[in-house]
Amino acid sequence: MNRSWLRVLIAPLVMISLVGCSASVENQTEDGIQEAKEVFQGESIKPNEQVESVQFYVPGGFAIKEESDESNIVLSDDQDSFVLFINPNEKEDSQLFYDLLLAEKKDMILAEQTFEQNGRFGFVALLPSGEDHYEIIVSSGGYKLSTISDENKIADDMQQMMEIIRSVKVEK
Repeated sequence: MNRSWLRVLIAPLVMISLVGCSASVENQTEDGIQEAKEVFQGESIKPNEQVESVQFYVPGGFAIKEESDESNIVLSDDQDSFVLFINPNEKEDSQLFYDLLLAEKKDMILAEQTFEQNGRFGFVALLPSGEDHYEIIVSSGGYKLSTISDENKIADDMQQMMEIIRSVKVEK
């Protein structure tokens, strides 16, 4: 008899904690998408780093990994790695990365938003990646940046990732 009361008491507590985590991810995602949209629609930040013919902004606390080249640039902060993929053959209005995401992972997408402005196309997407971790993909034209983020950093990562993406300039 005591065990059934224990189950009745524990079940609601578990449900409340799960709902609390879910709400946190939803809030982080909504905030992150809004911040990414504002960055996409705003002026790009001036590049402060260069790898071969690619110039781009690197936020404070980030470093460029040595294995980077002009097509795949690996950035890291204290905790996470970010992979910047450059496809110089795509124009600012390219939807290639978005179309590939939908073709390959449509059923996995937890949240996504597209942006268009002044002939540019971009998007941000959130996908599950293990317990309490999420894959974030941010893209604009022929540039795509991805990382694995924990649930408490989703909004910050989306904003910083869009800042990086919007700053990319490829010398031809």
